[in-house]
Amino acid sequence: MSRKPTYGITTYNYEPQDLLNLARHAERLGFEGLWFGEHYVIPRTYAGHHPSRTDTPKDQNDTRDKTIIGDDVRIYDPWFLLGAVAGATTRLKIGTAICIVPMNNPLILARHTATAHDVSAGRFLLGTGAGWLKEEFDAIGVPFHERGARLDETIEILKKAWAGGYFSHEGKHFRFDELQISPHPTKVPLICGGNSGPALRRVAEVADGWINSAMVTLDEAKALRDTIEAARKARGTDQRPFDYFVRPHTVEPEDVGGFVRSGFENIVLWGPNLWPSDPAISLDIKVAGLERVARDLGIGVRVPEGVD
Repeated sequence: MSRKPTYGITTYNYEPQDLLNLARHAERLGFEGLWFGEHYVIPRTYAGHHPSRTDTPKDQNDTRDKTIIGDDVRIYDPWFLLGAVAGATTRLKIGTAICIVPMNNPLILARHTATAHDVSAGRFLLGTGAGWLKEEFDAIGVPFHERGARLDETIEILKKAWAGGYFSHEGKHFRFDELQISPHPTKVPLICGGNSGPALRRVAEVADGWINSAMVTLDEAKALRDTIEAARKARGTDQRPFDYFVRPHTVEPEDVGGFVRSGFENIVLWGPNLWPSDPAISLDIKVAGLERVARDLGIGVRVPEGVD
């Protein structure tokens, strides 16, 4: 018997008060968690494009990437917001989707994650990724071409830190003598993101779960799952507990239902499709939209025992 699916919300470009209201109402309605995107600066110009783009922009007037990194996008520190949401809720899980790990010092990130775990009473999940915006890396002073190697080494350091007690590290990018982040083990689920070959190999090697970049169709999600499962089997990690968190391309019941019927048990919905991020829209309208999606998808509805 398969378990009842869970439904989370991925959030980005929300004002803090809107985000706190969204968290409270999502918890009330039976949503499983909120996932936070991460960027720190908005370059005036940039050459790359978001992983959600499957095409190459034809000219500089193409503004679709501006919904992620644009003049009017509201960016806030995700770690501060994680703490605020943890304090405003009691059950809702909180996660990063994704944390741009290579832009973070690994020991500072270890402190962030251990704090998020303890403050939320174990409700925190770390979603990781390598990043895509070279100009943001340039501004922060981290070599963009090193991002994959830095991500791998940081994951190694995080796992040492989460084990509890003193540890040291000697690697290509980071070296330090014995130190401690926490005296006790910190069980933080490591959810690796990404749809590319290197990202999926990393998922198979070290992750407790996977979350896709952007939004995907059901056929894309199944193909990516097949790739991950083949890689896990090849590496001998296929017997390890593992979760898939998928972000469908729509919130329509027929589309989402296809993911559930195909065995995807953790559905993460794009927040602006449920709760518009426009601050000019009234709270009542936003709540009504969230309630409508929850009702259409049967979120929060109890399933009688013995019923699939």
